[in-house]
Amino acid sequence: MIAALRFADRLVGALCKGGAIACLLGLFVLLGSAIVLRLVPLFTIMGYDEIVELLFIWLVMLTSLALWREGSLYRVVLFEDLLPVPMRRFLEIGIHAVMFGFALVLVVYGREFMEMSGETTPFLRLDKGWWYAAIPVTGALMAVYSLVWIWRAVRRGETLEATATLVG
Repeated sequence: MIAALRFADRLVGALCKGGAIACLLGLFVLLGSAIVLRLVPLFTIMGYDEIVELLFIWLVMLTSLALWREGSLYRVVLFEDLLPVPMRRFLEIGIHAVMFGFALVLVVYGREFMEMSGETTPFLRLDKGWWYAAIPVTGALMAVYSLVWIWRAVRRGETLEATATLVG
């Protein structure tokens, strides 16, 4: 069971990293091409705006998930350092409970937003749900990671700095 969880964690990490790199590279190529094509208008890129939107939303959500997964989100550690260890654990649990709530908001409202969009892209004729699916998909994974961090803080007394992977 632990081996399967470790594999799933590594798979999520690899998908976040690979997906973010692919999106960033795609954006770089598209934006670079747009600049060159303004100077030398040989042809136009069909569906340019639609592809940029797709790559951008997935880039933002995948990198957010990667930071969430690693526990690398911005934090103010000054207060944590001033607290004794038991209070630090309590603070850690509270922070992750709030993060879990935020992740659930992303899942619930992101899913509603995705379902209610009903948009089709003008040129590519694709359902915009594929664009907006990034929100509930990554939100669900963020919720799982938050629950794991809460479990670790309650069960083993670990803090974010102690480990930076799902299964340890």
